[in-house]
Amino acid sequence: PRNIAEDAKNVDNIAAYNVDDLKAVVAKNTAMRQKEMLEAEELLKEEAKAFIGWRESLSAVPTIHQLQERAHSFRREELQKCTKKLSNLSDKEMQAVERLSHGIVKKLLHGPMTHLRKTESIEGKQATLKELSAMFRLEEENVGRRRRRTNDTRR
Repeated sequence: PRNIAEDAKNVDNIAAYNVDDLKAVVAKNTAMRQKEMLEAEELLKEEAKAFIGWRESLSAVPTIHQLQERAHSFRREELQKCTKKLSNLSDKEMQAVERLSHGIVKKLLHGPMTHLRKTESIEGKQATLKELSAMFRLEEENVGRRRRRTNDTRR
C-alpha cells in the first residue's frame, strides 16, 4: 500500500508490494497463460486432425474386411481342391501348408491395405476403395452372398 513508507521494504521478514508491483505480476502471468493457450490450441488442432483422419479411415474397414474374406475364401477353396493330392502329408505338414498359404495371402494383401491406409484425402480414399472393389470384384461377392442368404431364408 502507498500509506507505508518505502524504507519498510528494508525491514527483515517484511515484503511490501504496491499496486504497480502486482500489476507487473498479473501482466507476466497473463502473458504466460496466453502462450500456453496458443500451445494448447495448436495441440487441439493436431489431435482433431488425427481424429478426423482416424474416423475417415473407418470407411475403409468394410472394404478391407471384404477383401480379406475374399482372399481367405479363395485360399480355403484352393486348399480344399489340393487336399486329395496332399493326403499323404502328416498333420504337421498339412499345418505347415496351411500356414504357408495364409502367409502368402497376407503378403499379397499387404500392398493394397497399406495403399488404402495411406490415402490422405476423402476423395482419394473413396477412389481407392472403388478401385479395390472393382479389382477384386468385391461387389460381385456381396451380391452372391445376398442371393445365397435370400435362397437360404426361402427354404
